[in-house]
Amino acid sequence: MSEEFKGTILVVDDDPSLLDTIKDILEIENFRVELAHSGLEGLEKIKNNIDLVLTDIKMPGMDGIQFLHSIKEINSDIPVIVITGFASLETAVRAMREGAHDYIVKPFEVDKFIAVVKRAVKEKRLTQKNKELLNDLDFANHELDRRMHQLFRLDEINKTMSSTFDLGDILSSLVYTTTEAVKAKVGSFMLLDEESHNLVIKAARGLDKNVIDKVKIKVGQGIPGMVVEKGRTITSSEINKDKFRLGEAEEKIYRSHNFVSIPIASRSRIWGVLNISDPDVNFVFSEVDIKLLEILASQVSIALENSQLNGRLQNSYLNTLQVLASAIEAKCKYTRGHSERVTRYAVQFAKILGLSAREIDKLKFACGVHDIGKINISDAILNKPSRFNEEEWCQMRQHPAKGVEILVPLGILKEIVPLVKHHHERFDGKGYPDGLRGEELPLETKVISLVDSYDAMTSTRPYRIEMNHKSAVKEIEDNLGTQFDVELGKLFVEHRFEEVGATA
Repeated sequence: MSEEFKGTILVVDDDPSLLDTIKDILEIENFRVELAHSGLEGLEKIKNNIDLVLTDIKMPGMDGIQFLHSIKEINSDIPVIVITGFASLETAVRAMREGAHDYIVKPFEVDKFIAVVKRAVKEKRLTQKNKELLNDLDFANHELDRRMHQLFRLDEINKTMSSTFDLGDILSSLVYTTTEAVKAKVGSFMLLDEESHNLVIKAARGLDKNVIDKVKIKVGQGIPGMVVEKGRTITSSEINKDKFRLGEAEEKIYRSHNFVSIPIASRSRIWGVLNISDPDVNFVFSEVDIKLLEILASQVSIALENSQLNGRLQNSYLNTLQVLASAIEAKCKYTRGHSERVTRYAVQFAKILGLSAREIDKLKFACGVHDIGKINISDAILNKPSRFNEEEWCQMRQHPAKGVEILVPLGILKEIVPLVKHHHERFDGKGYPDGLRGEELPLETKVISLVDSYDAMTSTRPYRIEMNHKSAVKEIEDNLGTQFDVELGKLFVEHRFEEVGATA
C-alpha cells in the first residue's frame, strides 16, 4: 500500500540535471512534481493546484526574485523557497522582502532539503486550514446574527399579535416583520374573500398602489390560488423545476422569479396567502428561512382568529351599550334620539372630510356610546326642567370620564375610548375633563364636538327652546377659535350641513 500523497511542488530551474535530481528526491517522498525551465514557463504552471514553489535565483530572462514577485501577485498564499548557489545577505534580504518562505543554498544536504520542503508544505496546509476555519467562523457569525435578527422579529410579531385585535395592524405587522426577518424587499398578504373566492391584497411592502388596489386572483389559479387550494407552501425553486410560467398578476406581486408563498390558515378557515419575494437574482430562501416564515404564518393565523372572535365580542358589547345608551336617552324627553342623530351627522361630515372607512367606523362606534357615562347621573338631574346649579353641572361634567370607566374594563375598541372621554373638550382648552386644546385634540374628537353641539343647539332643552339651523350655524361661527376648530367649523358651515344630516 503506497504512502499518502503529500502535495504538488513546482520546481523552476534552468539546469535540467538539477531539475531531475530534485524531482527524484521529492517523488520518493510522495510529492507530485511539476517542472519548469524558466520563470515564464513557471508562471504558466502556477495556475495549477500548487502547494509549494522551488525556484532558482539565477535564471535567464526572468530571475528568481522577479519570478517570486509575480507569483505573489497571482496567489500570495503559495509559499516559495528560493535556491541559490551564490548565497549572500543581500540575496536573502531581497528574497524575504519579496515574500519568500525560505531559501536554500546549493549544494544542499538532502535530509535538510526535505525537512525544509515538508515544513513549508505543512505550514501552507495549516495556513489554508486556518483560513477556511476563519471563513467558516465568519459565516457562522453571520448566520448567528441573521438568526438572532430573525428571533428578534419573531418576538416583535408576538408582541404585536398580543397587543392588538385590529386586522389592519396584524396584517401590516405580518408583512413588515416577515420581509425584515429574511431581508427580502417585497411582501404582501392576500386575504381570501370567502364569497367571491378571490384573493385580494390587504397589506403590502414594496408594491405600487395600483397593484395593491387592482390585483385579484381566484382560488385555484396562479401560485397564490394554488397555495390556498393545496393548503401548503409553494416556492419559486419548486415551480422552476416544473418550468411553470408566472401570470401577469403574479409578475406584479412577486416582481421576480425568486419567491415563497405560504398559506395562512387556522382551524376555522383559510385566511389567505403570505407572499415574500426579492428581485435580486442572488437572493436565496434557505430552508431555515422558509421554516421561520411558516412559524410566523402559524402565529398570525391564531391572531387573526382571535381578532375575528374579539371583533364579534366587541360588536356584541357595543350593540348592547348602544341599546343601553338609547334607553338612557329615552328616559329624558330632551335627549331622546340624541346619539342616533349625532352618529348620523358625524358619519356624513366624515365623508365630506374624506375620512377612511376605518375612521368612519371608529366615529360611528364612539358617537353611539359617547354619552354612556350618563348612566351614573340621576334621573332627577337628567330631567330637570330648569338650568343646572353648580353641583349638578359638576355631576354632568363627569359623564365623559364615567363613560371611560365603563368602556375600559370591557376592552372595547381602545381607539374609541379617547373620543368618548374628550368629546366635551374645547379648541381653546377650556373644556373638560382634561382641558386639551388645539392640535392636542384628534380630528375625530373635533368632529364629535361639532356635531354634538349642533344637535344640542337644534334640540329642545329645559332651559331654552331649540334653535333653527341658521341660528345654530351662527352660534358655531361665533365660537370658531374658542369652542370649535376654525378650519373644521368653516367646512361644517359651508356644506349646508342641515340638508346633509337630514337626508342621511
